[in-house]
Amino acid sequence: MKRRATSTRRPSPDREQRRQEILRAAIRLFAQRGMENVTFGDIAKAARLSRPLVYFYFPDLETLFLEAVIVGSGKVHQRFQHAIRPSLAGLDQIMALGAAYVQFARDEPELFQLLAHKETKQSSPDKPEHPLETECRRVFGGIMDILVAALKKGREDGSIRRDIGDPAKVAVCLWGLTHGLIQIAATQQPTIECKLGAAAATDLPDFGLDLLCRSLAAPKRRAN
Repeated sequence: MKRRATSTRRPSPDREQRRQEILRAAIRLFAQRGMENVTFGDIAKAARLSRPLVYFYFPDLETLFLEAVIVGSGKVHQRFQHAIRPSLAGLDQIMALGAAYVQFARDEPELFQLLAHKETKQSSPDKPEHPLETECRRVFGGIMDILVAALKKGREDGSIRRDIGDPAKVAVCLWGLTHGLIQIAATQQPTIECKLGAAAATDLPDFGLDLLCRSLAAPKRRAN
């Protein structure tokens, strides 16, 4: 009796391409409207695919939203890894990380806005947590770990004040303040331009980042 040949099946390039097309369409729509105001029909239309095909790749809207969030957070993490250079002092690493995040928002405005929607999304206490939330926290935790390590290094090498408190809390504050500055610069641009001028409105995140870093700097660095 002949034994059937077995082979390891791999996802076809076409299937992976369709999955990426769905993700790209979803990111665009989620960034514009948030998850609550997007349907599978909207995504299928934007991706030029049938609704059943979208369901085939993503069983529900929250899964698709969180997959998109993981993509965005992963890109931030990659940029942070590339921005960190061991030869830099801790304060300079913080400045490099802040600049990397500002540049991410400029290069990937849809992903930045998607992450903003994730941060404001309310979770229901009566609803079980989605399994992908664990991965979202893991990726975000990796981003925070890089910030915390830079803050600790700065305290040790004397470039950052030693009295800043818990580096983990400081890292979250830096993230929130930088994120907020970028959002304000984008959403309140006409008002800011009226007060400060077009150039100042564009440079507001960079100015705010410099201000934050000066508040962290040890006295000898502030004097420079």
